[in-house]
Amino acid sequence: MHMGVTCAPDIDETSTLPTETLPERRAGGWSIYPDPRIDLGLGSDDELLLLENKTHVAWMVYHNFHRLGIIDPGEVLVFHLVKHGSLSARPVAEGDAVEYLVLSLNFYVNYVHIYRRQMGEKVEIYDMRVV
Repeated sequence: MHMGVTCAPDIDETSTLPTETLPERRAGGWSIYPDPRIDLGLGSDDELLLLENKTHVAWMVYHNFHRLGIIDPGEVLVFHLVKHGSLSARPVAEGDAVEYLVLSLNFYVNYVHIYRRQMGEKVEIYDMRVV
C-alpha cells in the first residue's frame, strides 16, 4: 500500500523574515578569507633537552645535522628544540677516523648522557643514552 500526502501544509507567507545582502563588510562579520594565526613562539618545557657529558672528551653536538655547539667534559647543556629527528655528537679533537654517536629523538626524550663504557676486558667505547 502506498501512502502519500493528501494535502499541502498551510504556510503563512507573512511569518518569514526578509533577507538582505549588504555589499560592504561589517566589523565582526564573516569573511571568505581566514583570520591570520599568530604564533608567539613561546616554547614549552616539553621542548627542553638536557645533555650531560660524563666523559673526559669535548663533543660537538648536532641536531638533524645542524651544529648546536660544544659540550665540555663534565658540563650539562640545556637545549630548547623540537624533539624530532636525531641528536648526534662527535669528538672535537679530530683524528683520522671520527665516529658519531647518534640518538633518535622523540617527545619523551628529556635527559641524555654521553658516557664511556667497558666492552670486554680491553675495549672501551663512548655511547649516548636516554636517562
